[in-house]
Order: sequence, then C-alpha cells, then structure tokens
Amino acid sequence: MHTILVTGAAGYIGSVTCDLLLAQGYTVVAVDNLSRGYQSAIDHLQDKYSPEMLIFYKRDLTIDQLSDIFDRHHPAVIIHFAALLNVGESWHMPEKYISNNVCGTQRLIQTALAHHVKKMVFSSSCTVYGNAQYLPIDENHPIADPVTPYGVSKSICEKILSLYSKTSDLKVVFLRYFNVCGASDDGSIGDSKNPSFHLVQNAVRGALQIAPFELDYAPVDTPDGSPIRDYVNVVDLGLAHLKAVEYLERGGTSEAINIGTGTGNSVLEIIVEIKKLSGVDFPVHASSMRRADEADKMVADIKKAAKLLNWKPQRSLSQSVQSLMIWYTAHPRGWSM
Repeated sequence: MHTILVTGAAGYIGSVTCDLLLAQGYTVVAVDNLSRGYQSAIDHLQDKYSPEMLIFYKRDLTIDQLSDIFDRHHPAVIIHFAALLNVGESWHMPEKYISNNVCGTQRLIQTALAHHVKKMVFSSSCTVYGNAQYLPIDENHPIADPVTPYGVSKSICEKILSLYSKTSDLKVVFLRYFNVCGASDDGSIGDSKNPSFHLVQNAVRGALQIAPFELDYAPVDTPDGSPIRDYVNVVDLGLAHLKAVEYLERGGTSEAINIGTGTGNSVLEIIVEIKKLSGVDFPVHASSMRRADEADKMVADIKKAAKLLNWKPQRSLSQSVQSLMIWYTAHPRGWSM
C-alpha cells in the first residue's frame, strides 16, 4: 500500500479517515498543528495500529517547512483536511480564515509539486455554492459568490488548485461536503469540538445533559421555519476519501464531487428524531447569537459520486445518532488535548 500524507489528521473528520486508511493497510503520515486537533486522537490511533503505521508531525502549514517530511516518506497522495471551518467564527475573523486556509493550502501544494507529488484529495464544502439556486445541488451549480468567509476561503483554494491542475500534472478531487454527523461505527472516535458547531452533535450532547442545547438559526422559508440540510455520516464521508484516492490511483482526472445523502432534514425534524432515539425530551433554548445569511435548504445531488467513485452513503441518521451517543457517553468533553 502507498504512503498517504494527511493534513489536519488530529481533527474530527481527519482522525476518522486516518482510522479507515490504516485499517486498509495504508501507511499514514499525519500532520496537524493541534490548534483545533487533538494529540489524544493521534495517540489512540497509534495505540490501535502502531506508531510505525501512523507517523505524526506537529506542523503548521502556514509557517513550518514540510520538505523534510516529503523527503523522508515520499507520499503518493495527499488528503488535505487542515483548515479552520467554523462558518459563524469566519464572519468575525475573515482575515484568519483566508490566512490559514488559503495560504496554508498554497504553501502545501508548492512543496508537494516540488517533490513530485501530483495527487490530492481536497476537503471542500457545499458552502462554495452559496444559497441554492436550484435543488438538489449538483456540481455544475454556480460557485462564483459564496456567502460566508469560510466558503470564500474554500472557493479560493479550489481555484488555486484548479489552476495548478491546468498548468502541471497535478490531479485533485475536490470533495464538497454537506453537513457532517456521527462518530466511528464503534463510537471510539468522534467530534471533540466543545461546543461543537454541528447540529446533530450538539443535540446529542443536549440529550445526554452534557451541555444545554441552543437553536442558532434565523427563521427561513421552509415548512417548519427551520433550515433543511443534508446530513452525511462521518464514516461514509471518510470512505469517500478512500474511494477518491483509489480513483486518482486509477488515473482519474481533477473533479469536484458532492458528498451528502441526497436527502434533507430540517433542524426541528432532527431534534424530534434525537429525542425519540435517546428517549430524552431535552429542553431547547433559543441562542442570543443567530447565524447570518442562513440558506433555506441545501441538499446534494450525489449521482456524480456514485458514477466516478462508486460511492454512496450507507449509514442512516439513526446510526449517526447512536454512534454519537456512545462517543459522548465515553468522552463527554471530547478528547483531552
């Protein structure tokens, strides 16, 4: 199996994906600055698979050199998760999101190309589409005017990497995620953000009485007045990255691909479902902070993922909730740092 360099490996999606890669026999070179990731997640994986299979470097893509890592390990593919990703926070710190997400990506790809690494799976986002002009959202949907600073940062990264793809042998699969939920199937790896900014995670935390649950959306034009989103399980999302690696290894070209379920649930529907699954009628409070420019409905068209990657979601919303309940019962505050 090839060696794969994974940036942002100590984060939520990164650590779940590393687990899947290691289980398939890949050697993983993990990079994370641990500003939002967790050393405990890396320790867990190294205990499970051995430090020889998972080699960890604490590095910051925006300031640290990575040439020695490429020289030492010769990765065949990069999976690039490392980014700040809180949409709400990005409104207050747009300069931080551009500096970290865009400049970090630029420095990473320059180093990669200098070391003849020409395959990348890039962690992108449905926020590049802005508000939906039609549904379901396919990959041809306009991305010219994302409405959040976070979405802008991802859109710029896509444009930079697309430019390199046109001017070099670089091939990139841009995976545009919709809303992520769940934990690893056994509940051993999950979301440690405290508080999380993911709805399903926060609602499960509310059901388990770990933290009060608050609604932070502005009213929108949907049947129950709450936003409708496409919630994809984090293991299914991680498996999409493995499929993207295999696609590139087969000689696949640069492509943008949506990763979601193709169905949508409103915020209030999610809360009802979690109350039913947990058996807890937890209180729901209105937050004093409301999200700006909330889209009414965002649902993915996932036919391209099925066609090019032979990928489709396998895990239900109830499975996502159940795995999160296991995770948060064992780790009510997430990983220790």
